[in-house]
Amino acid sequence: MQSSYGTLLFQVSRLDRKGADHANKDAQVVRQQVAAGQFKQAQATLNRMLNWVVVNSGHVDVYNFLLDTGMDPVVAVSSSPAPEYSRYLESKSVGDSIQEAMNGAIKQKLKIVPKDVVWQAQSYSVYYALINDFMKPRIHEVDELLSYGVNVTVYNGQLDVICSTVGAEAWVQKLKWDGLKNFLALPRQPLYCGSAGATKGFVRSYKNLHFYWILGAGHFVPVDQPCVALDMIGNITQSPALSRS
Repeated sequence: MQSSYGTLLFQVSRLDRKGADHANKDAQVVRQQVAAGQFKQAQATLNRMLNWVVVNSGHVDVYNFLLDTGMDPVVAVSSSPAPEYSRYLESKSVGDSIQEAMNGAIKQKLKIVPKDVVWQAQSYSVYYALINDFMKPRIHEVDELLSYGVNVTVYNGQLDVICSTVGAEAWVQKLKWDGLKNFLALPRQPLYCGSAGATKGFVRSYKNLHFYWILGAGHFVPVDQPCVALDMIGNITQSPALSRS
């Protein structure tokens, strides 16, 4: 995935050729460290690489290359929930924030979360506990799921950098699943949503592998393209897509 950062940001004019070459060299170091099983070091190298990219790209938002750092709409949504979402939370008496909902009504509903466990959006304790796991390749596990017939869905926002579409396509092509050749040979199907006739994305499906390309969205697909995101979740869960009602 990180191998795509330099080239992608060069193609969309957020880095010049020299900057792209610098990022690509850092990505090569990351690949070497991963191959050597130095996963913690690889994570540290990746963090330094991302910091360098941000500074030398005019502070690009790695979750949406059309934005600068701090401009992402998720920040605004987190600090001031949308009116519709606020009304929904109020109607369910779960509080006026995600944290209150998760530690209140959701925790009570699940009935399995220990009382002393508190939900947080991000936790440094969890991050450092998993520091040796972030960079481990998981392609073989996806292969295993596919071989068992488990439905696997991959989706990517067109404008994302940190989990770029080109990076996702690259690892999918490394799968050893016996249906991969047929999957790659199929044409993509355009996605539409709501009353607007504009294309919102594409999907390709073969047996139990599904890949979504979501146009006009960054890392936070449901925020950038809520209508098509809801349709996608409806397809994944085999539930009616509420956005069409």
